[in-house]
Amino acid sequence: MKLLGSPSSPFVRKVRVVAAEKAIPIDYVIDRPSAPESLVPTLNPLGKIPVLVLDDAEVIYDSAVIAEYFEGLKPEPRLIPADFAGRITVKRWEALGDGLAETTVTISHDYGPMNDLSKREAWMPKQFSKVERALAAIDAAVRGRNWLYGDTFTFADICIGYALFYADAELPKLSLRRDYPTLASYTERLAARPSFRDTAPDVA
Repeated sequence: MKLLGSPSSPFVRKVRVVAAEKAIPIDYVIDRPSAPESLVPTLNPLGKIPVLVLDDAEVIYDSAVIAEYFEGLKPEPRLIPADFAGRITVKRWEALGDGLAETTVTISHDYGPMNDLSKREAWMPKQFSKVERALAAIDAAVRGRNWLYGDTFTFADICIGYALFYADAELPKLSLRRDYPTLASYTERLAARPSFRDTAPDVA
């Protein structure tokens, strides 16, 4: 299997952490969609990463689908609960993590009403408020516990973890360690795991 992506993409890191936790061997190929010679647009009509190319040449894209594929390919160690209620709870954390990462990309890449200053002045605080509400929700959920769901590390922690690391790195206005000490200690636990350590942007 080949995983096409860029070290700077938070969504690529998300699926690489899943693969590492499950010890699924993948051939990680750095391919930036913006590069003229990129294969990504020919594999994913949306031109977005990550893209997973299977050994039979079938293509899977979108981080949520790739993560789901890895979970089915190698059920153990289980990262997504088998029971319905548990699964929905963990997938909800995925939605929050992906949303936090998407909002961070929007802010850090200067997307939005860039050419209309009056609209942008009203728009930017709304984006930061999304980030702050997400951080507050995660902080409250992890307070007094090691992991977000149950007593063990799960896919919920992967999804929130990759997004927290990305937001912390890309948004200088954030004061994660000062304003959210619980999150600071939580990210330290995540950073200690080989799956996160080995997929850090400055390592990958």
